[in-house]
Amino acid sequence: MGGRTLIRPQIHDYLDYRRYLRDAIAFEKAQGRIGGHRDVAMFVGLKSPGHITWILQGKRNLVGNALERMLKLVQLTGHDAEYFKLLVGHNDTANPDERRLLMARISASQALHKVKPSTSAVRYWSHWRHSVVRELVAVGEYGRSDTAAIARRLQPIATEAEVADSLDLLLELGMIDATSDGMLFRSETILSTGENWTQEAIRGFQNQILELSIRALNSIPREEREISTVTFSVSRERFQKIRTRIQEMRSEILALVRTDPEPQEVYHLAVELFPATSKAKP
Repeated sequence: MGGRTLIRPQIHDYLDYRRYLRDAIAFEKAQGRIGGHRDVAMFVGLKSPGHITWILQGKRNLVGNALERMLKLVQLTGHDAEYFKLLVGHNDTANPDERRLLMARISASQALHKVKPSTSAVRYWSHWRHSVVRELVAVGEYGRSDTAAIARRLQPIATEAEVADSLDLLLELGMIDATSDGMLFRSETILSTGENWTQEAIRGFQNQILELSIRALNSIPREEREISTVTFSVSRERFQKIRTRIQEMRSEILALVRTDPEPQEVYHLAVELFPATSKAKP
């Protein structure tokens, strides 16, 4: 009887380095390169296989030479090795400020690893539907012909023709792909939004999301959404700190989303911070 074929785990799909190590060690064992935790312990220079178990269970941290040797065992080099070290630092530190800084670097590393610049980005950002259809493909098992089923899941509901248009665009951009039997799946491609010529399109997309948030306020039950507002007065220095914390929060949420193995629903998240008064005259 044939067993399930293991695929080499990709480090940028993980936020927990211990979970990655469990999968990576299982892969190396399946390939016949190691026999078990005893071989791992000998390779990384630890006294007993129990140390490996403790590390994987979170009872011990991975540090020093053992960390460097573990990188060689699971064959991580370059940016992948640096990302692994970021995960180790984030998972093992007890300092909340250090955790926030490391999470920002983790999210930035994920973005650099997965971003694909495209001259067609403006088409993607032209309507909120394209991004939702792409994420919905990751949630359900849809084929190229399931435009009606996809259309019914959208809020507000779209037409089959609109969904077909979104699928055509996403396939063209490589943001989704199809198996040989026509089933759709989301690719890891992320369009870059950094080009100056896309800023107008991005603002248009953001306007659409804000309009959807107004609709959600009135049509979606409170327990299925989180919408809150607060008005406050702060110094310029505190404003910059708040702005930085929002950016850090966004980075952490993106990292959580990118590494979610089983997404179930599609959400919009919009965070706004803007002045309610004009600047005081000197």
